[in-house]
Amino acid sequence: MLLLARLFNIYSIRHSSKTREYFANLKKFYRSTTLDLFMASTNRTCFVFDKEESTKILIQMIYEIPTTTVRRKFNLLRSVDESVSQTIRRLTANIERSSKKVNFKANKRREKQQNNSSNTSTEQDSIIIQLLDSNNEIIDENQTNKQAWLSCRKLLINEQTYDVEYNAPAVIKFRFPDIIMTNTIVTALVDLDYGDWEHSLFDWYVTDEIKIQANDENEDTIDDSQWIHVHRGPFCTFHDEHVNKYVRLSCLPRNDLLRQGMQAVHVSKARIIPCPIDLPMNTRHQLTQDYFPIDSNDLRLVSYNILANGYASSTGAGEIIYPYCPQDYLEHDYRKPLLLREILGFHADIISIQECDTRFFERELSLVLKEHGYLGDMKIKSENVQEGEAIFYRKDRFTAINSHSIRIGDYLRDSKHLEHIRQRCVLVPEINTHLLERNTILQVLALQPQGQTNEIFLICNTHLYFHPTADIVRCFQVVVSCEHIKEVKQFYEQQNKNVSIIWSGDFNANVTSLAFQFLFSGCLLTDTNHRSYNEDYATLIKDFNHNSSLELSTYSQYAYTNYMLNFHGVIDHIFFEGKKFQFKRCIPMPTHEEVTEFSALPSCKIPSDHLAVVVELEMIK
Repeated sequence: MLLLARLFNIYSIRHSSKTREYFANLKKFYRSTTLDLFMASTNRTCFVFDKEESTKILIQMIYEIPTTTVRRKFNLLRSVDESVSQTIRRLTANIERSSKKVNFKANKRREKQQNNSSNTSTEQDSIIIQLLDSNNEIIDENQTNKQAWLSCRKLLINEQTYDVEYNAPAVIKFRFPDIIMTNTIVTALVDLDYGDWEHSLFDWYVTDEIKIQANDENEDTIDDSQWIHVHRGPFCTFHDEHVNKYVRLSCLPRNDLLRQGMQAVHVSKARIIPCPIDLPMNTRHQLTQDYFPIDSNDLRLVSYNILANGYASSTGAGEIIYPYCPQDYLEHDYRKPLLLREILGFHADIISIQECDTRFFERELSLVLKEHGYLGDMKIKSENVQEGEAIFYRKDRFTAINSHSIRIGDYLRDSKHLEHIRQRCVLVPEINTHLLERNTILQVLALQPQGQTNEIFLICNTHLYFHPTADIVRCFQVVVSCEHIKEVKQFYEQQNKNVSIIWSGDFNANVTSLAFQFLFSGCLLTDTNHRSYNEDYATLIKDFNHNSSLELSTYSQYAYTNYMLNFHGVIDHIFFEGKKFQFKRCIPMPTHEEVTEFSALPSCKIPSDHLAVVVELEMIK
């Protein structure tokens, strides 16, 4: 299970609703019965959080009540402008009230044991609180909270001394998935502030039952003695012996300077379930058990539309688009571990993904793949459509030189050298509008093979307009994309680089489509008998002698790459320059029986409505 944590972006904000939520999360999170708060070291610690330009400051600490074993948590949310003397008075009152309550209960227990109430003392020491600066000088209580806590290094409460940590790394939120599956990388989300997951410390535990016990203050806490430690590290894969157990994760947040914050613990609500044993991906993985050597001339490529969570979980998706698939199997928490297992099992050199959710990329996919030796780049479609294309590459084989990604419509509108194409498109206003206003992107990432400074691989990735009647739109999206790829290729060739092109994606175009024909032949189709040849297309290509200089090949001998009840076809492709690469083999698709076992895709065994296209090429030297 991989722990995924992200560093919050800290913006200049007033004490808005978002800021109030931030402080509320910190207070509530560390007071939850499924969480516990520990010291960042063996010393007592007081944590102070002061969001930039907020009007509030949060003080958190655990006070050890003298002559007892009780440790009491305190959270104070105070104005940054009030005098620290007022905060001290409030903290003093809270400690005295809590101590009185604890001592009263302790005295009652002693009375019952000794049966002699006359000898019981109810007196308690007065609470004296002082703040010390870095010179161990007492801080003036007339200072504001902002001034005092910023310079405070130690907090004295009678005989107890607390180190003061100002804006230390902290866990803001935990989230376990609703489904935790064996033999997969199941992701848990941990939001951090002032820290990052790469330097934080994580421990994973399992138990058969979650046992609750009451502490000295009659508060419910989890019995730590029942948990079995199974792994230390940022991720953990659970196995068959862990089925039906609960999971507990502890996180000690740290930053890149290894500064520690408050350790927090979270417990899953769901038990671990077994992963299906007869997954179709298992058969495919038997053919891709190892990575190619770093110095190999062979490349393994994957192109995969993973079905964005925003579409699979959209209103009506289960009833209208995927009525054959139970809602549980459309949930991202179920599909994610299967997607990660499938992608990693191909041991590919370059992975091109379509319909990749931004949050999934940032908080899970990129972090999982990084742990397995990949680096990645993503291009989203727009601010309103938080999904797009992603490319991952083995960092031991390639170095990323630059990204040259575009939105196809913007590129057509703004590029002076495409005036001849613009003049064609305006002849058919409806086609022109679709071309300019669609948020379709072409992702282009320039990679350099390790140790080959004169070689550049242009890895292209796209997801063309989906509408079934938009063959002409897709064709001209390809025409524009080819112009951009040619421009980028010339840019590197002018630097005396040898440039090779690989273009993967969900083209939404089968082998008889206008778009596929242009990609494969480099020419606009002129067959008037073609199903998409209509008046609009005839207008666009009349006296328009446009060819592509890219000489691309592909393998497309599949029954289908997308299978739903109302449609199936070969619409996902991996194109490559035939002069630069020799096709070696494809990794066979799942059988038709496997694909249709549950009517169509996705299903409980195949997590997307598309199948991953996996091919192996040999570089021609």
